[in-house]
Amino acid sequence: MAGVDPRRFSDFAPGQYTKEKSHEDYEHMYKLHLPGEERPGGRKFRMTPLYDRLEAKGAVYTEINGWERAKWFSLDGREEEVGFRHNNVFDVVSEECRAVRERVGIMELSTFAKYEVSGADAAGMLNRISANRMPTRVGGIVLTHYLADNGRLNGESTVTRLDDDMYYVLSGATSEERDLSILRQGIAEDEEVTVSNITNEWGTLVLAGPDSRRVLSKATGTDLSNSAFPWLTGKEIDIRGRTVRALRVSYTGELGWELHCRNDDIAEVYEAVWSAGEEYGIANFGTYALNALRMEKAYKGWGAEMTNEISMVEAGLMRFFRRNKEDFRGMESTLNIEKGEISTCLVYFEVETGDNDVAGGEAVLDSGRPIGVTTSGGYGHTTGKSLGFAYVEPQYSAPGSRFDILLIDEIRKAKVLEEPVWDPGNLRPRA
Repeated sequence: MAGVDPRRFSDFAPGQYTKEKSHEDYEHMYKLHLPGEERPGGRKFRMTPLYDRLEAKGAVYTEINGWERAKWFSLDGREEEVGFRHNNVFDVVSEECRAVRERVGIMELSTFAKYEVSGADAAGMLNRISANRMPTRVGGIVLTHYLADNGRLNGESTVTRLDDDMYYVLSGATSEERDLSILRQGIAEDEEVTVSNITNEWGTLVLAGPDSRRVLSKATGTDLSNSAFPWLTGKEIDIRGRTVRALRVSYTGELGWELHCRNDDIAEVYEAVWSAGEEYGIANFGTYALNALRMEKAYKGWGAEMTNEISMVEAGLMRFFRRNKEDFRGMESTLNIEKGEISTCLVYFEVETGDNDVAGGEAVLDSGRPIGVTTSGGYGHTTGKSLGFAYVEPQYSAPGSRFDILLIDEIRKAKVLEEPVWDPGNLRPRA
């Protein structure tokens, strides 16, 4: 039911945005919306200070919850030839992926929903509404999930403990209002907790790749060595006199940092990092490349692999479920689901390559019988593999299991994988 949840929009939406989108939807009611097609209604309602700067560098934007976000970078002015098959953007995205895997890439991801949760009871409240345990050390980072009473997934956030009574919470762009309500409704009457939505005031840059430490070290005086700044650690650093919350995490599966700062400072921080990275061949990259990179690492996505129809059991997320901590919302229901029989479970698979890839919603078949449905996918440009996720009947979930995927007009063979096709030991983010 997430598709009809009014919280899927943020408070910018009432008024002109809704008017434009509603009129456009009516006009295109019977027209197929092609992959990559950008329509003009409801555009440029939420832009960051980097919008013009990145557009001048070739950024091609899409819209998510009103935000303009770069999909890819057109270095020669070409436009995307939209459609269901590999197009003229395919090789451009491949180069963006190569930059991140081999050198260093930078991406603006200010569309994150961002909250500060503070107060003497902040840790207790967050632990009570989260399946994971909140970080106990200042600077610690965890990935956690919010559950409904019936154990279904309500949301996913990255939480960084900035101080004894201060947490920095990050969610996906489309989760801004819903996760804000989850956080605020989780506060008990006698608790001292404040939740502030700072999404519009703070921006985010992603710096990733094997040279990212060298680049960032040129832009800040902070020691970025593994001993001083381990993986899954957040610290405040200085870049050109601007205070930046540097989080050592990366959805690319590479060594990298998320750099969070006030929007007033983001242009200066971007230029400092870009200048530091020029000798290393730094490149901009967008969400097309990010999707390809995360597929090679088998990273799941909110709204695709994780929805409010699914529990942590079916989604394969139980490593983030802390069964030995105090009671939290959805805990008992999840344990009951784990004890019983499930009708579907998530698998990560490789499918025969062709001129198109899994997009999500394709039928999974065994001898023509439907056994599941894909959730998302993409082409792994580093590994040359077409990859995807799907929910299938449990008997097809073991590594090595085989089935078919209906991709446009072809039946293609697929095999369940046991581990990510890129860096299965997860050594690169820890480098």
